[in-house]
Amino acid sequence: MPNNSLARQARTLTLGILLLVGILGLDGNKAMAAQGVRQSLAPSTVYGGAPMLPAGAVTVTPYASLRDANDLDDYDTADIGSIADPLEPWNRFWFHFNDIFYLYIARPAYDAWVFVTPHQVRGGLKNFFSNLLFPVRFVNNILQFRFMEAGVEFGRFIVNTTSSLGLADVAKGLKPIVPVDPTGEDFGQTMGRWGIGQGFYLVWPIIGPSSARDTVGRVGDLFADPLFYLKPWELGAGVGGGLRFNALGDVLPLYEDLNSVALDPYLAMREAYVNFRKSQVMR
Repeated sequence: MPNNSLARQARTLTLGILLLVGILGLDGNKAMAAQGVRQSLAPSTVYGGAPMLPAGAVTVTPYASLRDANDLDDYDTADIGSIADPLEPWNRFWFHFNDIFYLYIARPAYDAWVFVTPHQVRGGLKNFFSNLLFPVRFVNNILQFRFMEAGVEFGRFIVNTTSSLGLADVAKGLKPIVPVDPTGEDFGQTMGRWGIGQGFYLVWPIIGPSSARDTVGRVGDLFADPLFYLKPWELGAGVGGGLRFNALGDVLPLYEDLNSVALDPYLAMREAYVNFRKSQVMR
């Protein structure tokens, strides 16, 4: 019995970490559209071509625009973030850890994956993963009283599952009754809609930026995640990790852009995350 309890706890923790790695990717056409938006933005705006960020979500000062040391002082004292960050030393440590991981481990591995895998396969896996997590989006739409959006999500799930087992986003060509954001709804957004603030900022290893509210919310989403119930838990963890690795193309450009133009990539990432989550809650 103690071993079974320990295994269940390990399963919950592992799947909780995997669930937080990145946000669902968009299909290839949407990613290309996002890239086009990025190219049209001013040089001081970091967008990174990452579908998880709306255009202009974060603005930072490029290195080239600095004139003297006073600019650095102004940047250091500016009120960049709009969220409490009492654990900044902890967060900065894990931010730099994640930076190294994504740029020097995940990027080469993902480039190799892209080289050996046709884009049709990668796109199909992203569509399958998005379709698989339909229950998370559906339940949170219901909890937010977004019944029309829940109906759209349900319709998309039925169409995509029956037509291609979720490997193709057939429903994207159908005009929905109401517009639904491709990234969907999660429990962190649901709590935000209920008036619960983000709390303090957190950075988790591998997972990346989060907050007190969103950490609780993402763990809550586990109970609507079909992979959480896949046995043995190692299989669910492996499948979830593989599908999230396949979607890294939606995350890596952001890290690369922040490191190339931001004076302080940590502050820029914090600002981007806070703005993005606010826009999701308020939409």
